[in-house]
Amino acid sequence: MSRRLHRGRIAAATAVTATVLALTGTYSSAATAADTQTTQNCVIVLDELQPGQTSSRILSRTCTTGAASAKAQPSTIQSTLLMTWYADANEGGASTQIRGSSGGCDASGYGFAYVGDDWNDRISSYKLFGTCNSITGYDNSNYGNNIYYCGRCTGDNIPWSANDRISSMWVWQG
Repeated sequence: MSRRLHRGRIAAATAVTATVLALTGTYSSAATAADTQTTQNCVIVLDELQPGQTSSRILSRTCTTGAASAKAQPSTIQSTLLMTWYADANEGGASTQIRGSSGGCDASGYGFAYVGDDWNDRISSYKLFGTCNSITGYDNSNYGNNIYYCGRCTGDNIPWSANDRISSMWVWQG
């Protein structure tokens, strides 16, 4: 093979690799800076689950955007941190704190018949707090098609089979 042809193939392979890395966000520092400025972090406060209800009522939802939003502030409603959702693995990327207005989890827990347009098919990792130690994630809204279960867990990455697929969720004390 000629030296010129070999250099051309190496240059082409390098360009393809750089393009793939830039598209996946592992190469371009400009893309990382842009993502930091548009990262949205939210706080959702849920009402206590009432008898006969299958979904907790949302009492408030506040969001902040930008580099300073990584520590989203709780709403003015007195609440207890139950869990945090993350858009990326290892508790990275955009996040939403889920808080309970009536304290931590009990056996009834808190339910999301639909995690919302912002989080539908987007949750990649989570962290549980306090008495919340069990979670079930569903592929469809209204608790359809159980695809993820973790009993007595503390939080983790969603396994690949359920990653970016959760549409409804239940969290409780198991």
